[in-house]
Amino acid sequence: MFCGNAGIISSYKLAVAALELAAENSVDFIRESNVISMEESSEYISVITDNGTYNSRYIVNAAGVFADKIARMLGDSSFSIIPRKGEYILLDKYMKGLVNTPIFQTPSKMGKGILVSPTTSGNILLGPTAYDITDKDDKSTTKEGIAEIIDKARRSIPSLNTSQAITLFSGLRPTPNTGDFIIKQSDACKRMFLAAGIESPGLTSSPAIGEYLVSIIKDAGLISDLRPNYVSQRRREYHISQMDINKANEVIKQNNAYGRIVCRCEKITEGEIIDAIKRPAGAITVDGVKMRTRAGMGRCQGGFCTSKIIEIIARELGIKKEEVRKSCKNSNYLVSKLKGEEIDE
Repeated sequence: MFCGNAGIISSYKLAVAALELAAENSVDFIRESNVISMEESSEYISVITDNGTYNSRYIVNAAGVFADKIARMLGDSSFSIIPRKGEYILLDKYMKGLVNTPIFQTPSKMGKGILVSPTTSGNILLGPTAYDITDKDDKSTTKEGIAEIIDKARRSIPSLNTSQAITLFSGLRPTPNTGDFIIKQSDACKRMFLAAGIESPGLTSSPAIGEYLVSIIKDAGLISDLRPNYVSQRRREYHISQMDINKANEVIKQNNAYGRIVCRCEKITEGEIIDAIKRPAGAITVDGVKMRTRAGMGRCQGGFCTSKIIEIIARELGIKKEEVRKSCKNSNYLVSKLKGEEIDE
C-alpha cells in the first residue's frame, strides 16, 4: 500500500525549534531538576525538586515513561505506563538512496514493526524492535534485538548491507495501560493536566495535542491572552555546508569561526557550535550541541570532534573542561588533569 502524502522530519530538530520559540516568548526552563514530590494547596501546586521548590497554579504532566509516577504524587493512580523498548541501527550516508520513502511491514499489536527509512540527514534508519520491559531507564541495545532488526529489514530490502552501520541505539516508548493517549484534566487533582502515554504517532500528533491541552486548561479557569509581541520565527541559523560558496564566504567574512570545521563527518563549523550554545535555551552539554548541530552524528560518531567540542563548550560557558558533560548529571567526560598547565592552542 502506497501513501503518497507521507513525509519525514527530524524529531529532535522539531523539539529544539519548539524549545527555542518558547524561550524567545519568555518561558523559563529549569534544567536538571528531579521532581521529588508535589503538594496541592487551595491556590497552587508546590513542585518540590532536588534543585528547589516551585509553585504553580496548574501543571501539565508530560513526563513520558514516568508520567504515572508523577501523577501518583498528586493522588492520581488511574493509569500506568509500560516502557516499551525499541532498538535501532543507523547506516552511514554512503547508503543514501537505498530507499527514498519509509518502508513499513505489517503492523502488530506491539507497533508498526521494523521499518527501513531514509532520514532528513541522508542516513538510513532500521528498526525499531518492540519489547515491554520493567526498567524505565534501560536504553541498552542487545545482540538479539540487533539480529532481529537485520533479519526483518532484509525482508523489505534483501540486498541490505549492514556493514555500513555507524551506531546502534534504543529508546523507550511510554505505552499506557489504557490503550490510548491520556490527554485530559486529572480527576484526582484538578490543577494537573495529563499528556501521558503519548506513544506513536505522538510526534505527528504533538501540535494538535498542544492546542487541545491549551483549550482544556482555559476551560478549567486559566485566563490568558495572546502576547502582542509573540515571536513566531526562530533566529536564523547558518549551515555552511549547505550554502553556495559565495554565501558561505560572506558569512565567514563576518565571523571567521564559521570557516573552521570542527566535525569533519558532518562538516559542522565552530561558528555553528558557538551559535548552538548561545541561542535561546542553548546547549550546555555535548549531546545538546549534537542535537542542535549534528556535530558528532557522522561516521566516526564523535571520535575526532568531541575533544574540540568540549573545549568550545568550556570556553563559551566559562567553565572548566572537567565540568563539561555528555548529557545529564554525572556524565562528565574528563575527571581531572594528570599534570601540567593547559596549553593555549
